[in-house]
Formats: sequence, structure tokens, C-alpha cells
Amino acid sequence: MKPDLVPYALVAAGGFLGAVLRFWTGELFPSPAGTLIVNFFGSVLMGIFMYESIYIGAFDRRTRIFFATGVIGALTTFSALAVESFQAGPVTGMAYLLGSILLGLAGILAGRYIISYQRGI
Repeated sequence: MKPDLVPYALVAAGGFLGAVLRFWTGELFPSPAGTLIVNFFGSVLMGIFMYESIYIGAFDRRTRIFFATGVIGALTTFSALAVESFQAGPVTGMAYLLGSILLGLAGILAGRYIISYQRGI
């Protein structure tokens, strides 16, 4: 049986693009601001993309693999969030971690709202 390598290539291509965007954002906004920015906007994009995919059916499987798993997966960064939270100390680190989680959830909801408002649903 011949393995299907296309999904892996899509993740790699999307991951390359997301990682370049993540690096570029980090250059413009040093940590932790850069991490907050990519995690929030990555969450907004994920909310838009997943809402369009699940409820509208706007994207096929390959597009979802490329964009959601590859681009957004590499753009957002839990590992940097964990390290920066640890380095910030107990109180500031916990506030940073909780703030990041709340911003991520707000971003997902914002993305969903943007698409539902745009489509009038």
C-alpha cells in the first residue's frame, strides 16, 4: 500500500508559513507581547476558519490541514507561553497564563462572531 504523503506535505508547507509569520511577529514585538499577539490573532483566525469549515462547509479537508494544522499550528505557540509564564514568576506568570487563555477563547468567539455577522446568520 502506497502511503498518502499529501497531508504531511500540506502540514509542512503551512507550518513553514506559520513559523515565518511567528518569527516575524517576534521580531516586531519581543516576548511576551509577541506571544500574546500571535496567540490572540491565531485564535481569531482559527475561530473564523473552523466556523466556516464546520457550519458552512467552505473548506475541504486539504485546506483545513494546510491552514488549521499547518499555518495556525505553527503561528501560535504554547511552548513560548509556558516558558514565559514560568520565567515571569508565580503571580505575574499566572496572570499572563490566565490572560492568554481568556484572550484565546475571546479570539475564537470573535472569529465566530465575525463570520456569523458577515453571513447574516
